[in-house]
This record gives sequence, structure tokens and C-alpha cells, in this order.
Amino acid sequence: MSFFNFSVKLFYRAKKSILLAVFISIFGFIFFTIIPSWSANMGQGYEQLTNKSRKMIQSYRKALIGNLMPKNNSTYNQRNTECDSSIDWDMLLDDITVTGAQLVQYFMWTNHSSCHLSHDFGGEMGFNPSGLAGQKAVCIDPKIAPKPGKCIVYSFGIDNEWSFDEKMSRYGCEVFAFDPSMGMDHHDHIPGNVHFYNWGLGDRDEIDHHNNWTYRSLSSIYDELSHRHGRKIIDYLKIDIEYSEWLALPEVIESGMLSYVRQLGMEIHLDIYASLKVHVYWAKLLRTIEKMGMVRFDSEYNPWSVGNFTKFPLAGSLGYEIAWYNSNLSHVIMP
Repeated sequence: MSFFNFSVKLFYRAKKSILLAVFISIFGFIFFTIIPSWSANMGQGYEQLTNKSRKMIQSYRKALIGNLMPKNNSTYNQRNTECDSSIDWDMLLDDITVTGAQLVQYFMWTNHSSCHLSHDFGGEMGFNPSGLAGQKAVCIDPKIAPKPGKCIVYSFGIDNEWSFDEKMSRYGCEVFAFDPSMGMDHHDHIPGNVHFYNWGLGDRDEIDHHNNWTYRSLSSIYDELSHRHGRKIIDYLKIDIEYSEWLALPEVIESGMLSYVRQLGMEIHLDIYASLKVHVYWAKLLRTIEKMGMVRFDSEYNPWSVGNFTKFPLAGSLGYEIAWYNSNLSHVIMP
């Protein structure tokens, strides 16, 4: 390469560097001198925005942040609670600062991974939104599944809707159904191997004279029906009794009847007029059975029953279908 050609190339390279330096200098002048002055003027202009404009900007900001942040406390974030198995629920429920949103997070905790295969039995099609309502999840894992031809089911709360009972009968279980509100006497329901009793589930044996309904505890009913099915395990206990679950559940725990229940499917109901303290107590009842060996494997919120709570800030579902299996009553699987 000649000295002349080398000099020309060096000149063009230097020219590019000079242009780049000039460009950087101009950009720096604009960024550090003009923009701050312009921003200050804009800041003064922002102060003159109408309240409506400010609220619009704030709402967009909140929406953006809401989409970016994980929604751990969202009332309807039911599927994200699968990862919440790491949460210490006892510590959460004992915390005096626990919120309504955190309580809902506990109720909606699904823990699906604890059962590899579960089926929904029964239910009716609901609308607005469309979907199945009243179904009960049954774990079909071999160590937990009801054994067709050998299983018994207790079903509390029928309300003339027999789909769960009939499906469990078709599955191969003998079903004992209970409901005092239907105005029916004891009888065998057709179709299926379903025996109906006009008893309600309570914490003791008593008569509601106002409605002329008979309530009985689970232990009392089991003792009386043992002459029909023996002292067998209740393979599935369904409880859907419109708030009375909170009255009956302590008796189920204290009487020792939980040790006779292989799977439990229960619709729990929250009360918009009850205090946060009452709801914490209800949540602790569920934690009690879980610490006794009942393993949660499903939870679904009820989208047709929603409301605004009056004693603490929360709006959301008032009903949750939760299902557990008893880890102390696994079947022995033969090799």
C-alpha cells in the first residue's frame, strides 16, 4: 500500500471519529441542558391537569403495574395457588395481620399434585358464567380410589339434585343420602343403589321444631346405619349443607369420625356479614383436619355466589368446593 493511499484512509477514519464526537457532544447538550428545562415546564403543565386526567393517568399506571406484578393476593387467582404449597398456612392464620385476601388464598389453594388423577362426579350446568356447579372431586389414584362393589358413600345435602349420588352408584358404591329439607320420608332412590334418609347433619341429635327437621351428628348416624353396612370405612363423605358445615365439622373431628373417612368433599361457605376473626376460625378448622392427615387435592371457587364483605375489605366468592383424602387410610396395593 502506498503512503498516499494510507493517508487517505487515515483521513476518512479520522473524519468519522470527528463526526461521531460532534454528534455525541450535540446529544449531550440536548440531554443535559434542553430536556431538563423542557421537563420543568412540563412539570408545571402537569400541575394544571384536571383531576379527571390525573386519575386516568394513575389508573393506567396501576393497570400496568398490576399486569407486571405477580397476583398472589388476587381473589380469583385460583390456579396460581398450586405453587403455594410452600406457604406456612399455620403461621399465616396465626398472624394477627392476616388479611381477607390471604384467607381466600388459603381457601383456593388447590394442591392438585397430591392426587395424580381426580374425576368430577355430579353437578349441574350453570350459566352466567357457563360451567359445572355442585360437582365433587374424587381422587382415583389406586391407593385412594373407592373400590367398586365394596365402597360406601355418605352424601349430605341433596336438594332434589341427585347427579352425584347416581354417578357414585353407577361407579359401584352403595350411597346413603341425607337431607331434611326435601319433605321426603326414608326411601330407596331410583335409579341406583341409593338409600335416602330425611336427616340433616349437625353437631348433635336434635329436632328443629320451626322447620320440623331432624338433625343428627355423623357419629350417631354412622352408629345407627352400621347394621346395614357394618363398621366399614366411609369411602367418600360429601358435605354440602349451606353453612351448617361449620357447626358439624367440630363434632366430626372431636368424635373421631374423621378416622373413618377416606375422602371428603365439602362445599364451604363464607359469610359477608361475619367478621374476619370468624373466617380465620373457620380456616383453622380446615387446617385442623389437614394436620390430622387429610390431604387437600382440589379446590374450586363458586363463580355464581359472590359478594362484598362488610366487616373487612374483600370482594369475592362466597363458596369453595374443596376435596381431601385421608393419608392414614391408603389401600394396600398388591404387587
